[in-house]
Amino acid sequence: MNNRMIAREPVECDTALVEEIERSENVTALTARALVRRGVSSTEQAKLFLHPSELMLHDAFLLPDMGKAVERIRRAIERQESICVYGDYDADGVCATAILTGRLRQMGARADYYIPLRHSEGYGLSEQSVRKLKERGTELIVTVDNGVSAFDEIALCSALEIDVIVTDHHSVGKSIPECIAVVAASRKDSAYPNRYLCGAGVALKLIQALNDDAYSDAELAMAAVATIADVVPLTEENRILAACGLKYVDTVPGFASLLNAAAWKQARVDEQTVSFVIAPRLNASGRMSTASAGVELLLGTDEKQTREIAARLNADNQARKDTENTILEEAKRQILEQGQSGHALILSHTDWNPGVIGIVASRLCEAYHIPVLLFAEKDGVLTGSGRSIEGVDLFENLSVFSDLFLRFGGHARAAGVTIRAEEFSRFKTAFMAHIEVKYKPEDFFPSFAYDETAALCEMTVEQIRELRLLAPFGEGNPEPAFRCDNVRFSQLRTIGKDDKHLCSSVVQGDQIMRVVAFGKSDLMEALQGASDWDLVARPAINRFRGMENVELFWVCANASEEKYHIFNAFFEQSLYNESCSDDKLTEWYFSSGGLEGSEADREAMRRYYRKLAERMSGGAQPLRLLIRELKSEELIALCVFAQLSFFIFDPKAKSVAIQANAKQHSLDESSLYRIIRRKQEA
Repeated sequence: MNNRMIAREPVECDTALVEEIERSENVTALTARALVRRGVSSTEQAKLFLHPSELMLHDAFLLPDMGKAVERIRRAIERQESICVYGDYDADGVCATAILTGRLRQMGARADYYIPLRHSEGYGLSEQSVRKLKERGTELIVTVDNGVSAFDEIALCSALEIDVIVTDHHSVGKSIPECIAVVAASRKDSAYPNRYLCGAGVALKLIQALNDDAYSDAELAMAAVATIADVVPLTEENRILAACGLKYVDTVPGFASLLNAAAWKQARVDEQTVSFVIAPRLNASGRMSTASAGVELLLGTDEKQTREIAARLNADNQARKDTENTILEEAKRQILEQGQSGHALILSHTDWNPGVIGIVASRLCEAYHIPVLLFAEKDGVLTGSGRSIEGVDLFENLSVFSDLFLRFGGHARAAGVTIRAEEFSRFKTAFMAHIEVKYKPEDFFPSFAYDETAALCEMTVEQIRELRLLAPFGEGNPEPAFRCDNVRFSQLRTIGKDDKHLCSSVVQGDQIMRVVAFGKSDLMEALQGASDWDLVARPAINRFRGMENVELFWVCANASEEKYHIFNAFFEQSLYNESCSDDKLTEWYFSSGGLEGSEADREAMRRYYRKLAERMSGGAQPLRLLIRELKSEELIALCVFAQLSFFIFDPKAKSVAIQANAKQHSLDESSLYRIIRRKQEA
C-alpha cells in the first residue's frame, strides 16, 4: 500500500484580481482566492460562477449530428414507429433513460426503453439484445450513455433494418459507428463547448433540441443527479446543470420516495445527498437485480408505486454493501497471498458479482493509489471493471490492448472490459509491464491539493457558510481544503462501525476544533506521539441542537516541514551543515517532549531497534513516511542506529532499510546518543 502522501502547494493568486472580486461580489479575500484557484479570471466570471443560471446553457444544436437526430426522431413520432431508448444500468444511464423515454411519450411517440441485464448481457448493445428488439418490432433505437464503441452491433441493426441514433459521452476512438447520428461531445470533430457532459446531460440536450429549448424541472433534476453521480467535471455547463437541478430533486416523486426510504432528514438536497444517498441506490438496482426498477421509479407518479420501488432499491443497496465487503475481503486475501508489487493491480474470481466489482476496484484504487482492474469469471469469459488515479488514463492504457478484448469502453478514471479466459494471463502480464515502462514511481504517490495555509481561527461559521457559495463540489471543483500548520492532536478516539474512523480535537495555539478522519483509526498511535503536524482538512458546519460549529474533515497530515528539514538533512549526511547537527536534532527532540530517564537507556533502545527492524523486514521504507509516522523517541533511535550503520539510507530512493549483516557497535559510538544521555543526566 502506498502511504507516501504529498500536499500539493497551491498556485499563487493575482492579488489585484482577488481584490476586484472581493469588491464586486462582496466576499472575503479567502473566498475570492478560492474562486481564482478554480479558474475564475475576471469579475464577470466570478459573478457567473457564484450565480449559475439556466440561461447560460449552450445551444443543443452545437452538438455533432444533433440536427440529424432530431429530424429522424420527429419522423418516427409522426409515423408512429416503434422507438426504443437503449440505456445503461448505472445511475447516469437510468436517469438518461427516464429523461428521454418520458419526454418521447409526452410528445406522443410509441416509445419504450431497454436496459441490458448487467450479469447476463453486459454493457451496451449486444447481438442478443438487438435481435430481441427486432422481434418486438423496434424500428428506431436511440442509445443513451452508450453506443460509441458498438460497431458490430450497430452494423447488425443496419442489416436488420433498424435505424440507430447514438447519444453518448464516453471516449470516442479513431472512428465512429455508421448510423443515423452520433451525438457525442467527446467526438474529435465536436465543436460543442462542453466536452464532458454525462449521458443524461446529452439526453437533456436532445430534449432541448426536440422541444424548442424547453425541458421540465424533473428532467433538469435527473440530469443534475446523473452529472454528480457520474463524476464528470463540475465546471462551466456541468456546474450549471448540477447547481440548478439540485433545487428540484426532492420535487420528483421517485427521488422523494427514495430519500424517504433512506431515512434522509437534511434540510436540503446537495451533492453529498446525491453521492451518498441517491446514486448508490440507483446503482444498486442494476448491480443486484434490474436497472429497470430505477427507471420505473423516476417515471412513476403514483406515490404508492414509487414508495414500493424505493423500498426495493433500499434493500438492493444493503445487499450490495454486504456483497461488496465479501469481495473486498477476498481481494485482500489474494493480495496478501500473492503479494502486491508493481504499479497496477489485476485480480479475478469466479464467485464475484460483476455488478459490484467496480466499487471494490474503486476502494482498492484509493487504498493503493494505483490502477485496479477486478474481473468476474463465468463460462470462459471474464467481465472486468477498472478504476484509476489522476494522471493515469485507464481508457488510453487499455486501448493499447484492444485486440485482446471482446469489448471495452470507458474514460480516464473508469472502464469496463470483457475478455476470454485464455487471453487473460497474457493481458495481465502485458498491461502490468506497460504501466511499469510508461510511468515513474512518483506518478503513484498520492497527492492532495489544498487552497492555502490558514489558521484555525480563520475557520469561522460565517466564512465556511460563504465558501458554500462555490458548491456544488465535485470533480473539477473540489471542496475547499486548508492547511493548518503546527497543530497537535488530543482526546483521540475511534468511532463508527468496527472503530474504523478517528475523531480528535486539533489544537493550534488557543484554538481547538474537532476533526474527523474516516478510515484512519490506524493513525491513533502516531498522532498521540506527535505535537508538530501539518494538517490538510476540509471545514464544514456541524449543526447540533440548534448550535452551529465548524468541524474539520481530514484530507492528509504530515509531520511539520521543519521536522522534515531536520531529518532529511540528517539522513543526507549533512551533519557538518549548520542547519542540521547533533545539537539541532537534540534540541528538536527535547522540545517535542523527548525521552525521560530510562526511556533512553539501553533496554529501551533495544526495544526501539526490534520495532524498527520488524517494520522494515518487508523492505525499505520511504523516509518521509517514517518521519510522519514514528514517535519522537523512535525517530531519534533510528538516527542513532543509522549512525551505527544498523540502518542505511538510499539518497536516490529517499528510503531507509535495515543493514544486512551489520557489524556490532556500542550505543556510545553514536555521537547523537552520547549528547542525549548527557542532557538527560544533567
